[in-house]
Amino acid sequence: MKADDARAKWHPIDPAALQAITNCSATPGLVFPVGTNALPQQIQQMPGLVSYFVSSYQAPMVLANNLTAGGELAVVRTDGELGKAYNYVFATSSNGFVVYNGPHKCFPQHHFSSSAPVPVEQLFNHVSFTTKSKP
Repeated sequence: MKADDARAKWHPIDPAALQAITNCSATPGLVFPVGTNALPQQIQQMPGLVSYFVSSYQAPMVLANNLTAGGELAVVRTDGELGKAYNYVFATSSNGFVVYNGPHKCFPQHHFSSSAPVPVEQLFNHVSFTTKSKP
C-alpha cells in the first residue's frame, strides 16, 4: 500500500506523540531516537516494542490526497528470535491536523535477527508516494 493510496487509513496523532514528533522535526534528514512511550497511542499497543525513531523529510511532499507528508516514524519490536521494523508516514492535513498511516513493511530491513543491532538509517525512505505539484 502506498502512503497516499485512497484506501490508506490516516489516524490522528495524539498531543503527546505530536510534541515528540515536532521536537524531532526541527532538523530534517536526521534520525532521532524517541522513547516508545511517546509513540501515537494506537501504536503503543504493539507487542514487543523496543525502539522508536523519527526522521523528517528534507523537503515535505504534497500528496494527491491534500496531505503534506513531513517524515516517517520507524518502530522496532521483537518477536522471539526476530526483530521486526515498521514505517509510518506522518503528514499534515490542509486544515492543520497531523495524522499518520501505516504500518509499511515492504522493505528488506523489515525482518532481522533480534540479536543484531538495529539498522537505524536503513529503516527509512521505503514508502512510495504519488505527489502532485504545488499550485
